Amino acid sequence: KCRLKDKSINDVGSMSLYCIEHKLDNYFVSLINSNFLFDFYRTFINQSVNIQLNDIRQLPIVIPSENQKYDFENLFDRAYKIKVQEFDKKINKSEAELKLNEIQEELDEMVLKLYGFE
Repeated sequence: KCRLKDKSINDVGSMSLYCIEHKLDNYFVSLINSNFLFDFYRTFINQSVNIQLNDIRQLPIVIPSENQKYDFENLFDRAYKIKVQEFDKKINKSEAELKLNEIQEELDEMVLKLYGFE
């Protein structure tokens, strides 16, 4: 759904959103990758396959406490390391997917709790 990347040249088929406050980049990427916010986006903002930047700006973003931010960054770092291991051929794709699915479940639980649904 959402990836962390450096600034680059893009066309209209590949939207990019950059945080003004880089301290929240990993947190923001994590939120957008949660099923809760993705489902919210698809249900209430835009049902089409084309994701627009102005649509993303309409998402309700909770500003995390320092502890919450730390927990989300830790989860992000774990997922990032798995992808690096996969790209470096240290683990295979199916092993990476299993580990990332576990992280996805943790992320979804954390986001539901953040938004007061657990």
